[in-house]
Formats: sequence, structure tokens, C-alpha cells
Amino acid sequence: MKKLNYIIMTVLAGVSLVSCQEYLSTNSPSTVDADFVFSSFVTGKTVMLGAYNTVTGAFTHGFPVNFDDIGSDTERASVGMVAPLVGASQLYGGQAAYVVESYNINDGSVPGGNWNTFYSAISKCNQVISNIQAMPEYEDIIAKAPNDWSDLLGQAYCLRATMYFELVKHFGDCIYYSEAEMGQDIKELSSRDAVIEKELKALEQAEKWMYAIGEQNHLPDQMTRNYADGLIGRLCFMLAGYQTRRTDLGADFYVDADGKAITYEVWGTDPARNAAYGRRSDWKKFYTEAIPYLEKAVNQPGGAFLTTVDPRSDKEKRVYDNPFQYYFNQVTCQVMPEESIYEWTLKAENGSSRIAYNFGRGSNGGSPAYPPKANAQVCSFPAVYYGMFDPQDKRRDASLNVTGSSGRGEEMIYSYGLSNKCTVGIGMNKYDLNRHPDPDARQLFSGISYVYMRQADIILMLAEAYAVGGDNAKATTELRKVHDRAFANDIKDAKFNELLASVGGDLFEAVIEERKLEFVGETLRRWDLIRTGKLPKVAYEFRKQLVDQMAELKQKGYVEFDNGNQFPAFIWTKTMNAKEILGYRLTMQTPAGLTEGTDEYGLLVPGWRGQHDDWLKVAKGDMEEEKAIATIVQDKTNLAIQGLFRYIDPESDEAKALEARGYVKTNWGYDTYNKLNSKTKIYGYDEGIEASWSSEFMCGYTDADYAAKKAPIYLSPMNETTCKTTGLTNGYGFRSTMQ
Repeated sequence: MKKLNYIIMTVLAGVSLVSCQEYLSTNSPSTVDADFVFSSFVTGKTVMLGAYNTVTGAFTHGFPVNFDDIGSDTERASVGMVAPLVGASQLYGGQAAYVVESYNINDGSVPGGNWNTFYSAISKCNQVISNIQAMPEYEDIIAKAPNDWSDLLGQAYCLRATMYFELVKHFGDCIYYSEAEMGQDIKELSSRDAVIEKELKALEQAEKWMYAIGEQNHLPDQMTRNYADGLIGRLCFMLAGYQTRRTDLGADFYVDADGKAITYEVWGTDPARNAAYGRRSDWKKFYTEAIPYLEKAVNQPGGAFLTTVDPRSDKEKRVYDNPFQYYFNQVTCQVMPEESIYEWTLKAENGSSRIAYNFGRGSNGGSPAYPPKANAQVCSFPAVYYGMFDPQDKRRDASLNVTGSSGRGEEMIYSYGLSNKCTVGIGMNKYDLNRHPDPDARQLFSGISYVYMRQADIILMLAEAYAVGGDNAKATTELRKVHDRAFANDIKDAKFNELLASVGGDLFEAVIEERKLEFVGETLRRWDLIRTGKLPKVAYEFRKQLVDQMAELKQKGYVEFDNGNQFPAFIWTKTMNAKEILGYRLTMQTPAGLTEGTDEYGLLVPGWRGQHDDWLKVAKGDMEEEKAIATIVQDKTNLAIQGLFRYIDPESDEAKALEARGYVKTNWGYDTYNKLNSKTKIYGYDEGIEASWSSEFMCGYTDADYAAKKAPIYLSPMNETTCKTTGLTNGYGFRSTMQ
């Protein structure tokens, strides 16, 4: 299914109106070539596919890893060189070289270069819009929508609005130009509120011209009416949400789409950096505006729907029964699921698919390897895995894991070396190359696409809008759609009541908490914290909790969480022949009725790990049989773990009994405060950074900053070339030149 447009995209993407290199090197971001005229629908489709292709790399490579999936209370960066940089770019502070005033705006890890990439896509979208509007039959096209031409027009509006959404999210105020300004060289900032309102109005007009998923063979590898409705929700929530704005642009700078001045509810300011954090006084109206479009996406979804059934089974009688994991397994296996609303599509053939590499389950393998290397840059905190998730939530083990792969077909425990591959502590588990039926042993050849929007997001946006509007019955209905699939039928009611109780019965807070659980590692949590106004408080409270947990771990040998889980300093592990014991190597949902302490328990708790059932067969396709046999571990492929969620005293009889059975005492939480990590030498420290997983999170936003209600600086600066080309200057304390 998902390869429908790949051949067309590959062949035609190069027929862009302005070459990427030429655009970045010589043109202002607002300069557009207006001379190109469509000769046919194929020509128009070519330009549109070229626009998609322009930004695919930005979303599927380091951009979301370095920014959107870091700087929250659910995700962190594993790689030493990334983590301090990211921590500083989310909120000022950290290393002296990365404070706002001395921040290297030309560092390749910051999104400054994406400014140009986004505007390159905008220029192509404006070409599509302008050319279709200039057609003699334009009015007839619109009157008879949806049709191929009107749908293409809608896609151009969608992609352009997406680019402005990303520009505002990462840079704040930006240059605005639409098809009406083509050919002009605009070099002034526009109020972000005016920009997003204009795009919102255009999108509200265009969405009815578009096909829904399932109509005319439309799939989530292109933008559809479903995506337009969801994007309208995102734009409305952006307008309704908190943001940090500049205070050095004049009292009359921030206006709406009609040029009227906007007033704000200000939470806090930073006078030294000319910044204020707040939301519009009229914020509630945008939630109301979003509702009809989100309702259409949920109630008239065409071929898109929430995955609520797991149809899988096998002759080994493994337990599956996890529709949430089934969705991500389909994405891993390069099948486009019905829950996907839009995916930045990748393919295995050209070796540029970084989703498994950056977001997947870690592997120490190289290329070729079994599985190939996964850098596992995106990982999480012990407090998330042990404390945030209910132990019976099916999303926990499907989202996060504690084991990776050696690259030789064997499972290994992660360490807390805080680097990459299998040194990430708590790793991501939504994508695991062990689960592909015919995996490619070359790194970056997974073909896994980047999911940008799925139906669960739209449903929870609708629940949030209902909750803000006071319609608790409808909010509950939508919230429970997502919540209930994460729990077994016999406990889902009780678990929902527990969720409500945990937030004092506040449905809005319940929705935000559910989003936190649902979207771990999917680039949404950081922005949710910013727009809901929670960022400063979470930066203060979560970091304090982590530091306190570290002290508890050192004192007691474990951290105990409210849900009953214990994060221990040590665990006991043993490599075993799972094929011989279980009948398979790749494990699924943990079955009920296991006896703690048994080998079967050790192999199956937590679930969704193990190894591909036949890496040897895969290796034989890559090399001579004798070499394959020497490469792949064939007997003791799986790791049994005891004491992962319950502290076992190393001096106890239980520990001695485990060791007598061949289990080995293994560092676990102990390494978080004892082991020197990869940043030690890179950044010139004389000592190891104790408790890095507790100090990296928003490291520069101090307790004093929170007490003084300082505005958080989470935005990124334009790079020096952009500043010179446009004549613009960075705000928020960032420099505009490195000289």
C-alpha cells in the first residue's frame, strides 16, 4: 500500500521550480519564481511531490530527534554530544558555550538550516496554488470539488500551513508570504498570530476540496481531507496556547489576521532577553473553532480509524492482544495502517531511513548486522517507565524497553552509559527491526516512515476541545476511545476512574495526561508542555523529582513509585535458549498467570522484546552459509531478567538462589550514579556527571527562574546566513552574527 507514490516521487521530485542548493545559497526565503506555468495535471503533481520531497529529509533525519522529541518529561537524548546542546537549546543554560547569549547559531544541530528548507517548500506550494487559481476553469474546479485539481490545490494549502506551523513552533515570528506575494522579496517579520490565522482561514476553505483517506486511492502518504481537519486542530491549539514572544518588536507588532492588536494573559517575562510567556486573551474561541473540523475527522473519517483490534496469532500460540502495538508493528513492517493520517514516507532502497536508527530499539550492530545498528538517540527516563505508566497499561512495554540487540541475533540489557546503541538505559520500543518478517541487515535501510499524525491524536484533540468548552460527556467519550484500548476489558473502567482521580476529576488535565502516555517518543509532548503553559512548572518539578529519586536510589538501593513499581540498583540476568524453552525467540504481550522468579517469567517480563525468530535465515541471504553460522548466535539468544520491578537485596537468600541457577547480578540503576558517561571527555569534565538523566532536563531553567516567573526560552535562532540575507535579527537574547 504505502509505496503507491514512491516511483512517481522518486522520478519527479527533481523537477522542482527552484533547486534546493540555488535556493539556499542565493535567494531570500521570501523570493519566489512566478514564471512557471502548468501544462497538465502531471506537471502540477510533479511540483507538489517535489514540495513534499523538499522537506521529507528534515522530518526523518535529525530535526525531530534533536528538538521535538527532546526537552520534555518523557524523552531525552542518549548521545552525549546531542544532550547538552539540546538541553540548552530548549531552555537557556547548561554549558557556558550554549547559554543563549553565546549560543552558536551556526551549529549544524540546530534547526536554523530548516528555516530555508521550509521556505523552499512554501515557494513550491505557492507555485501550485497560483497556477491552479490562474486556470480558466478554476471556478468550475472548485464548484465540482472534490476532484483531482481541487485536491491538489488542497494539498498545497496543507503543506504550506504545515511549514508555517513548524516555523512558528521552532522560531516564533517569521516572514509571511502567500501566492499573492509571489515574486516579491519580503524581508520583515510578521506576527505569528497573523501568519497562523491566515493559514487557518485558507485551510478551512480548502479542506472541503480534498479527498478523504480511502477516496480515489488516497493514502496517508499524501495530505488528505483527514489531515487538513487535524491540522486545523493543531493550528487552532497553537493560537489558543502559551508561547514565548518577543517584547522588542514594538507595542503594535502582535496583531491578528485583520491587523487588530492582540492582548495577552502573561504568565512571566524575561526583561533581559525581551521575552514574555503567555497566551491570547481570546484563546478559548479557537478551541470552539476547531471542534467542527475535528468532529468531521473523527465521525466522517473515510478509510481512517483508530486501531482497536489485534488480529494476530501464530502456531506457537504467543499472546498478542495489543492493538496499540499492532499499529506500530504495521509501520515497522512498511504497511500503512488505517490509523495513520499522514506519514513522511521513506523507502528502504536508498539507505536514508533513520526512524529505526533514531527512534527504534537499540542495537550494537553495524552494517550488515542482525539487526543492523540502531543509534537509539531517543530514549526516556526511569521515572517514565517505572512511575508514569500503570503496570497494566499495554502501552508501556510496547513504547519502552530495557533490552536491545548485540547485532548477532542475541538480546542484551541496556546500560546507563548515556551514549547510544545499547547504552541508553530506558529505550524506545515502538519500532524494532527484530519484528520485520524480512528485515534488511543494512543500517538506514529499514524503510520505516515517520508518522506525523495519527487518528489517536485527532481524537484526543477533540476530547481536549470538548473539555475546554465544558462538554464533559463528549470529552469523556472521545478520551475513553484512546484510553480503553490500552487496558484489558475487565479493568478499563477502573483504570479510567483512576486516571480521573489522579487529576482531581479535571477532564482537560486527564486528556493531557493521556496524551503524555499515548505519544511517548512521537515528537508531541514538548509542544504540549509549551502550549498548555505547563513548561516552566514541569521543568522545575520533574527535575526536582528526579534528583530526589536519585538520592533515594543511592540510600535504599531502589526507588519506589506510587504504582508499586521499584526501580532497583541491581537486577539479575541470564542468557537462555528461548527457542528451546518457549518455542520462539521473539516475545509478544506478557501472558497472564506467570510465576515470578521462574525462567519463563524472566524471559516474558517485560513483553515485546527478545529476538527475530530466524536471524540465521536472514544472514544466509547475505553471506555464505558457513560464515552466517559463525556470525549468528543460535542457542542462547534471549535474556531472562529477575528483579526488574522489585528490589532484591543482593545479600538475601533469594539473590543467592538466583545466582546458584546461573543468574548474574547486573548493574541497573546503580550505573546512573556511578558510571562515567560519554560526555565526560567530550566536554572536558574532570569527573563523571552524576545522575545525568536527572540534570539534563531543561538544565538552564533554574529554581530561581521558576520562582521569578521568568519566560522560558525554548525557541531556536535563525542562523547567521539567514540573518544576513534577510536583514533580520534574532530575539530572546540570541546573537545574530558569530563575529
